[in-house]
Order: sequence, then structure tokens, then C-alpha cells
Amino acid sequence: MHRFIIFLYLFISIASCTSNEPLKQEYIGFLKANDSINIPFNFTLKDSLFNISNSTEKVSLLINQTNSDSLMLTSFIFEDVIVYKNYNDSLKGFYYNKSLSRKIPFSARLGNERFQIFDPQNSNDFSGNWHMVFNPVGDNRFDSEMMIDQNNKNIGGTVRTETGDYGFMQGISDGKILSMSNFNGYRAYLIDGQIKNDTINGYMYRGNYDAIPFIAYKDANFNLSDPYELTKMKQGYDDFVFNFENINGEFISNADKKFEDKIVLIQLMGTWCPNCLDESRYLSELVENLDDVMLVSIAFEYAKEKKQALNNLRKLKSRLNIEYDLLLAQYGSSSKINAAEKLISLDTVISYPTLIIVDKDKRVRRIHTGFNGPATGNKFEYFKKDFEEYLYSLRR
Repeated sequence: MHRFIIFLYLFISIASCTSNEPLKQEYIGFLKANDSINIPFNFTLKDSLFNISNSTEKVSLLINQTNSDSLMLTSFIFEDVIVYKNYNDSLKGFYYNKSLSRKIPFSARLGNERFQIFDPQNSNDFSGNWHMVFNPVGDNRFDSEMMIDQNNKNIGGTVRTETGDYGFMQGISDGKILSMSNFNGYRAYLIDGQIKNDTINGYMYRGNYDAIPFIAYKDANFNLSDPYELTKMKQGYDDFVFNFENINGEFISNADKKFEDKIVLIQLMGTWCPNCLDESRYLSELVENLDDVMLVSIAFEYAKEKKQALNNLRKLKSRLNIEYDLLLAQYGSSSKINAAEKLISLDTVISYPTLIIVDKDKRVRRIHTGFNGPATGNKFEYFKKDFEEYLYSLRR
């Protein structure tokens, strides 16, 4: 009898602990690209967090209660939101970006299979690097590199371009079809293609506002342009000239005394830009313990109002524990043409981000266009090694 009582006590205790453990529900979310195409992504709901996974990437959004019976997802970085209702086994609502006037239908159901498999017996081997050409016929043609890692039917990968990568993507090989997608709270991409005679033909969908045709094929001789050769200084300028307000309303200039005898890294960026976020994370950690290296970010925000643009910068500062200056150069538009007009020493602005490296004698030594970050694996590791070796050479 005594043993039975002890057993019963232990059983009740374990059951009690188990019942108090928060449930983690697995869902497949969908953002509607058009009437026949959805951009899928995996996420879980636990406590007050909406946790997205894209291959090895983890992104959390905060679940907020609204005044109605709806819930709102907010990002710790981006200004985008999702407003939805929870129907227990499904979610329905809309993704909104007010500054860009975007509204995308959102839905979700219980499950963990991002893509439905129609040919379980067959899967093409898409692994390796592919020369990818967007808009192969007509105007706006541009080259990129699609990188694929494959394990049986499961695919992880990304696309590298001259302005940055498309983030961690997750998908499948289903017969001759390649599908992979991602969503990080702002960027929602889907690559959908089919291989025939060693060439993949398909489309890349970006939200519900863009569908770009592409072809991709293996090309051992293909390389993207050197990112240090794309953006140039105007003739007659050695130093990079800037004078903009920081988030506290103080004007910060390249001529300020605090930059004397310092290596200065100047980042052109936007809080809406995932590649800028990747670069900001890398650079802020890199310079944290380098007393003779200073980092300045100059923001070009599409937020329509200055107050919203400053709020976006403050969110970024808080999330990344940024100690360096964040300057607001432009709001209401992220136009690169307008940006170039404000940066009188640059010949042009090609990409956000762009990184200008200024030595201790106030001479621009290098300009790096775009940022291909952690999703590019070994390419990112090579960039870091090369960049840090060059930076340390300037410190001697």
C-alpha cells in the first residue's frame, strides 16, 4: 500500500509538470502570391512567440493582443505586421507593410511539410552551384548564383547576387521540380522551377508584388563581379563626405574630431533591408573591441514619416545593442538616385548595403557593394577572412 501511494504521488507530480509545460504547435504558413501560388514557411507558436524556421535560420515575431479578437505579429526589427485570427487548427489574416502599401493574404494550418510531394519515388539531384539568369529575355536581365545543398529530397540553399543574397531558403526536390522558400518577417520569396536537359526554367515570386522568370544551368566558369569594383568615388574626392542627423537629432559629420586617427567604416543601409541587417550584425560584433575602428550607419528609409523612420532605427539599435551612430539621410523613399544626390563624394549608389572603408589619413581605400551573408556558407566565411585581414593591415 505504501509503495502504491508513492507511485501515485510520483505519477500525479509528473502529470502535473507535463500539463504545465507550454505546448509548441507546428504550422505551415502561407502568403498568397497570386490565385494559384502560395509562399510557404514553417513556424511554431509557443507562449508569446511566433517562431519561424528557414533551414538553419530561426526568426521570432512577437504575438500581441489587439483591441478586437485578432492577434498581431510584430517584428523586433522590421515595421511589417501580420494581423490574424486563431481558429485553433488554422490561422487567417493579412500581412501589412504600411510604408509600401502592401497587403498580402496570410493563412496557416497545422503541419510541418512545407511542400507537398507528388513524386515520392524520384528526386533530381540539384546540389551544387548554378548560374542563374533572371529575366533571361528582354530588359532587366541580371546574373546570379543559386547555391543548393541537398539531402535526399530535402533542399537548403540561397541565391547570391551582386547586391546581396536572398537569405536561408528551405525546400524539396520532387521529381524534376525544385521548390524552396523563406519568410523572415519582411522578405517572402519562393523559387519554383523544373529541370529539362540540364537547364532549370521557372519563376521567383516575391510576396504578391513580383514574379520574375529565370533559367539556371551549371557553369564552372561563372563568377559574380568583384564587389570592390562596382561602386566608385567621384573624381576629386579622397574622403567620404557626410553630414546627417543621428537618432538624437545631433548632426554627425566626417569632419568631426572623434574620427581623427581612426579607421572609419561607413555603412549605407536601411532598416527594411535583410542584407543590411546581416552586415550590421557582423560589423557591430567585429568593431566592438577595436578602439581604432569606428562604424557609422547612414540610413535610407522608405517609411513615409520621419518619426516612423527614427522609430525603425531605434528598434534596430535596441535589438542589436548598437553603440555607434545611426544617421538618417532619407525617408519616404529608398531611391538610390536620390541617395546618390545626398552623397556628394560617391559616383553612384548601386546597393543597400554599401560599405565604405576610410583609413586613418581620411582616404577611401575600398568600397564594398552589397552583402552576401551567413546563408552563403563558405562564401561568407571567405569574405570575413579577407575583409578582416585587410582591416587589420590598415590598423598597423
